[in-house]
Amino acid sequence: MKRIALINQKGGCGKTTTAINLASCLSMEGKKVLLIDLDPQGHSAMGLGVNPDEIEKSIFEVLLHKVSISEAIQPVRKNLDAVFSNVVLSAFEQIMAGAPDREYKLVRCLEEIGNHYDYLIIDSCPSVGLLTFNGLMASQEIIIPVDPSSFSLQGLDKLLETLQLLEKSAGHKLSIKILATNIDRRTRFARRVVEELKANFPDHCFKTIINASTRLREAASHGKTIGEYDKRCVGFRDYHNLTEEILTEVAEKRAEISIFESLVNFDKPHGELEDKEIVFTLEAPEEERVQIAGDFNGWMPENLRLTHSQGRPMWQKIKRLKPGAYQYKYLIDNQWVADPGNDNTVDDLFGGVNSIIRVG
Repeated sequence: MKRIALINQKGGCGKTTTAINLASCLSMEGKKVLLIDLDPQGHSAMGLGVNPDEIEKSIFEVLLHKVSISEAIQPVRKNLDAVFSNVVLSAFEQIMAGAPDREYKLVRCLEEIGNHYDYLIIDSCPSVGLLTFNGLMASQEIIIPVDPSSFSLQGLDKLLETLQLLEKSAGHKLSIKILATNIDRRTRFARRVVEELKANFPDHCFKTIINASTRLREAASHGKTIGEYDKRCVGFRDYHNLTEEILTEVAEKRAEISIFESLVNFDKPHGELEDKEIVFTLEAPEEERVQIAGDFNGWMPENLRLTHSQGRPMWQKIKRLKPGAYQYKYLIDNQWVADPGNDNTVDDLFGGVNSIIRVG
């Protein structure tokens, strides 16, 4: 499951509009999508024609473990499900003050659904607080919508600094993409903002630009996605192009991994091979929480079992795997680390390395 969070501490930049319409366009391409709203304003629900005040099981109850995420999921369109929010989510940060692992509440909740969806889209609140950090820790990639204003550009620098601190403190590497939104190409200022973004962040900007469109605002006010409201307008064209760009990028990354797998498996004998039982073992202190994630479980962390060997604490996980090459990492007290007992690694395509195990 590809996990993408939309974040920006500045309001009015098209974050929720992008979350709704990207999720919708992905679902129209046949992808199974889950949209999670982490904004207490509940705008994602309104944008999809749902009254936030009528939501009985919201992301607030899920994060507090009052209900499971499966109970809170609502089907809203074909291939598109959602877990909505409302104003009660505002109390989350106060309730969680001082609680252990409070930044990982969403990660824990998502373990239940595993790899059931192709894409997870997270709409964050317009601030960099505990709710946003929960979204970031549950994501692999973030999209930062930036509208043409000096405040947006200044805020982008601060946000990137925050993300760097997150990576250093939590060891959580995120792929960052910047999306220019609400661009009126008739104005010199808007054109200059786009030029500055591409010049300063050449490897992190989407080629797609979301142009200013009255139809996008109209669609949201009617509780419809732009694809439902007007497929002929520039807004639908832009979000369709963004979706195609994301799908193409994902396909290219998968192709790179497939090429690697074909190289490491070139001598695999023909014919059907049986699954093999693989025991992952890691030495780590008893008081730490040890998990594993990889290609074999959709990169959703699974707990390891504590054992002892010659008086030393050893953590184990037994998996039955089909022949092939698998990338994986350990998560030790919320710190991602490659397997120290495995020298075989590969670039994870997001700036780090994954361990590789070959089965068969």
